[in-house]
Amino acid sequence: MSASKDKIIRKQQIEAGTDKRSIAAAEEAKKRRKSNITYTVVAVVLVVLFAFIFIYNSAFPSRHTTAVTIDGEKYTAAQLNYYYSNSYISFYNNYGSYISYGMFFDTTQSLADQMYTEDMTWRDYFLQSAVDNMTEIQILNKAAEAEGFTLSAEDQASYEEAIASIETSWSDLGYSSLEQYINLNYGKGVDMDLIRQELYRTYVASAYAQHMFEGYEYTTEELDAYYAENADQYDIVSYAYVTDYSGTLDADAVAAAVSGMTEAEFTAYMEENWPDYAPTTLSYAGSSLPESFSAWLLDAARVPGDAAAFSEDDSASVVMFVSRDNNDYNTVSFRHILLQAEDADGDGVSTAEEIAAAADEAQSIYDEWLAGAATEDSFAELANTYSTDGGSNTTGGLYETVTKGEMVEPIDQWLFDEARQPGDTEVLSYEGSYTGTHVVYFVGTDDMTYAQYIADNTMRNDSYSAWMEAQEAAASVTTSHLGMCGKNH
Repeated sequence: MSASKDKIIRKQQIEAGTDKRSIAAAEEAKKRRKSNITYTVVAVVLVVLFAFIFIYNSAFPSRHTTAVTIDGEKYTAAQLNYYYSNSYISFYNNYGSYISYGMFFDTTQSLADQMYTEDMTWRDYFLQSAVDNMTEIQILNKAAEAEGFTLSAEDQASYEEAIASIETSWSDLGYSSLEQYINLNYGKGVDMDLIRQELYRTYVASAYAQHMFEGYEYTTEELDAYYAENADQYDIVSYAYVTDYSGTLDADAVAAAVSGMTEAEFTAYMEENWPDYAPTTLSYAGSSLPESFSAWLLDAARVPGDAAAFSEDDSASVVMFVSRDNNDYNTVSFRHILLQAEDADGDGVSTAEEIAAAADEAQSIYDEWLAGAATEDSFAELANTYSTDGGSNTTGGLYETVTKGEMVEPIDQWLFDEARQPGDTEVLSYEGSYTGTHVVYFVGTDDMTYAQYIADNTMRNDSYSAWMEAQEAAASVTTSHLGMCGKNH
């Protein structure tokens, strides 16, 4: 082929795109187009993937996905997270000291991997607790709404204080922001608006439950009949006992020897014959007595001084019946101002000077009261100002429905003196679990006996529980998307 013909052919190939260079260029362009298409597809996939990850990790799904439906009312995963967290926090607040020693569950591991029972994980347990709580709160809110019940001014103020505390305490707790505090403690989707809403509903539920509880009424005859029927649960039984784990005590012989003795004679006998076994005296309600000899102690035939031996696999005990109290006395109410003695050196013991200083201050406050209006109200004002008793120094030093043995001995004896009258006052000193001086004011004797008070509270609880159980049994509860909940613990 001549050179001129070759040029003509190459020119034609170039024009047609079939020469080697054109073919190579075309192939390269094709590769680039294919590569561009691939990159475009990958880019689109990545955008979608990143959007999904962003949405999944955001609050959006939790706030818009139904997790629980109760009688047709839908609750989001965020709301369930809130109640789940409250269940967890409540449990931890009650049992944190045990959890720190490795009991219940390991806080460094997922609760979904730790078993509460053979068939339920700890995560499932807290989820179920949350759903149960949500159900009860909805039932109470609906009942309150139907009755036109609203929060009292006091409860409303308490709710607002709780909200203000949440909104301001996060920095004191070491968080960088309120949002961080809420996210780390309550999980996805929970924000301050949700907390306000659900906490308000909780306050309404609690107040309405108390309203219902207080609304039940029973006659004196009904209360007396209920207590008599259940006396074995509530009567206070006192008994003295010794227990031997070594097998050296002849329990049967000792029981026979001390039968008919007084409590003091029982103690003296053991000191003389078995000095290693000093009797201990305890008092319990019948429902709390040791199972091994509760039936014997509660036998109506028991009289003081009765004694018996009881054996178990690894021990033997001698038990003496001391007394049985049917709680047939009236409870009392009183106010007090406590001036606790200082302990400047922190050794756990107050010096005589520190004790005297507390007594002098108490007397000074008492004199101030006498010099003023000398009324219950003025006493309450002084209690709020001066008392060191954290349990009552914001309520005017008031204690109500006080039972025998509930207070330290000097106050207990003073309160239940048969001569005590409303308005009586006294300055009383105490040294024991703490050291200090009390200024006490006797408010009065309550109308109910303690036995009637026990019956009244128990019957109210039973009535309320029966109502709530009926409501819960009738409630329709369904759950879904629980996998989105409870991940924060």
